[in-house]
Amino acid sequence: MNGLKVRFFLFVLILMFGIQSCAEMRRWVSPEGPVQTPVPAKPVPQEPDRIPTPVKPVPQDPDQSSAQAVDYARKHAESGEYQAAINIFFDAYRKQPQNMPLMEEYVRCLDGIRSAADEMVERGDLSAAGKLYYVLKNNHAKFKGLEQVLSFDTSYLTAKLDFCRNTLTKQGFEEYRKGNLNKAIVLWQGVLAFDPQNSDMKDAVRTATQQQKNLQEKN
Repeated sequence: MNGLKVRFFLFVLILMFGIQSCAEMRRWVSPEGPVQTPVPAKPVPQEPDRIPTPVKPVPQDPDQSSAQAVDYARKHAESGEYQAAINIFFDAYRKQPQNMPLMEEYVRCLDGIRSAADEMVERGDLSAAGKLYYVLKNNHAKFKGLEQVLSFDTSYLTAKLDFCRNTLTKQGFEEYRKGNLNKAIVLWQGVLAFDPQNSDMKDAVRTATQQQKNLQEKN
């Protein structure tokens, strides 16, 4: 009987010791929470390279374009740059021959040049007037389609140029005969300002200049 109790007692001790050992091992080995394997991140899809959308040119308003041309031409004309003004008007009118306001401004500019030249003739400034008549005549091919509304034609310009040329030439010879070589040279150079290919005036200026030089050497 005593042997049986001893065996039972030992069994109980072994059982308790085993339970305690299992508890200790569980505490040492088991973490507070289960370790989870991180889920691999999904690759971010990349957008394909975008082809830039071509920028369409903004259509230019013809009225705005002609208005700018008129403004530029006016500024050149006011500055005495008549050739530049004619070039601007001609280019704009060639592109828009049906633009009546543009045509009217073009004609107004050309008639204004003619009027300024006529006023110079009245003041006796024949060289300056000849330059303006020459500009108009030299560009007359650019006035095609405007002949019926312009206040002048090629015959008018030719007559005015002849008047300026003949008058200046005559005045120059009058001064030359009086011995006023410097005044004669200035008048003849006035002819060459609008008639640069005039060989007679070139010879006259050359002769008078040489005579003037000879007189200065003698004195």
